[in-house]
This record gives sequence, C-alpha cells and structure tokens, in this order.
Amino acid sequence: MKIVALFVQSLLWLSVAFSPTLLGLIVGVFVKFNFSGQLSDLAIPTFTLIGFILGGFWAENIRKTIGLSAFLGRLIGHRDIDGAPR
Repeated sequence: MKIVALFVQSLLWLSVAFSPTLLGLIVGVFVKFNFSGQLSDLAIPTFTLIGFILGGFWAENIRKTIGLSAFLGRLIGHRDIDGAPR
C-alpha cells in the first residue's frame, strides 16, 4: 500500500511542477522564434529546465506546508472553478 501512496504523491507533485514547466516551454518557444542567434538554439530546453526547477521548488514548498492533496483539493473545490452560482 505504501508503493501506491508514493505513486499517487509523485503524480500530485508532478502535476504541481508541470505548470511552471509549461510556462517555461512557452517562453522558450517565444524566444526561439522571435530572436535569432546562438541563444535561440538552446532556448526551448533551457527555459523548460528553468521552469521545471522552479516548479520543483514550488511543489516541495507546497508539500512541506499544506500538502499536495490539500492544495489541489482547494483548487478543484473552489466555487469559481466548478461553475456554482454566487
């Protein structure tokens, strides 16, 4: 049972870390296609790695303070997201 819990926690950690990673990927694509030169060749992997590192720090901070399941539960259960009338 401990393996299943570790697997679920890993998926929750990755789901939190994925958001900054995706943002880094978008910034990398923007830099690659709008600026020319040697910087543009490594823009996508560099910005994606920076986003993943920042996302990892953010996910660890959330894991240590309130917990990943509580954090994602608050996001999913928020009134503005589920379309409930005010």
